[in-house]
Amino acid sequence: MKIVGITDIHGEHNEDFYKYLKENDIDLVLVAGDITDFGPLDFVKEFMDKLYDCDVEVFAIPGNCDPAGICNAIRDAGSLCLHNNLIGFGNTVIMGYGGSNPTPFNTPGETDDDHIYESVYELLAEYDYIGNDAKPTVTILLTHAPPYNTKVDELPDGTHVGSQGVKKPIHEFQPNINICGHIHEARAIDKIGETTVVNPGMLKDGHCVLIDIDDETAEYDVNIIEF
Repeated sequence: MKIVGITDIHGEHNEDFYKYLKENDIDLVLVAGDITDFGPLDFVKEFMDKLYDCDVEVFAIPGNCDPAGICNAIRDAGSLCLHNNLIGFGNTVIMGYGGSNPTPFNTPGETDDDHIYESVYELLAEYDYIGNDAKPTVTILLTHAPPYNTKVDELPDGTHVGSQGVKKPIHEFQPNINICGHIHEARAIDKIGETTVVNPGMLKDGHCVLIDIDDETAEYDVNIIEF
């Protein structure tokens, strides 16, 4: 199974990405937020329709720059809004939490780190409670905000601006993979314990994360792909 993660679309199409999807056998696209640039919400259906033309499933979460109503727009476009939710897909379990910790810009989708921590903790704890260790499973945490003090939350001047509320439950539960975004310049792969953390950067810059999962063993590779 092949899963692609993208983030920070900001209302801009990337025709090379649609071409990449059509030319490769991709099963699922995970969208890590900021589909719009403070709206309009009409772009969500336009964007999702382009993805569905590539014969993929789509799960998405909101970002801090997406306006109120974004989850309804995702659902109305025929996709799953994975915000504060989890779902099984093949031999994966995918958990999602959108928005970001506070920024200097007072964007619509901000919330405090304590609330992020409680919400992400509950998602990971829910899977931990119901999980079946007898079946090989890959756990993916999809967040817009990157975990704090990692390669994926670093500004060009070296300042770390990610979320402690994302990082702490990753430490506690160690999901296999965290796909995030938000910090456009911080395209990177990092590790928090056993968790692989990846920020593919803005979609318009021509990168995505490719997760290639063995259907039998659930062994996986995580790479940032240029298209």
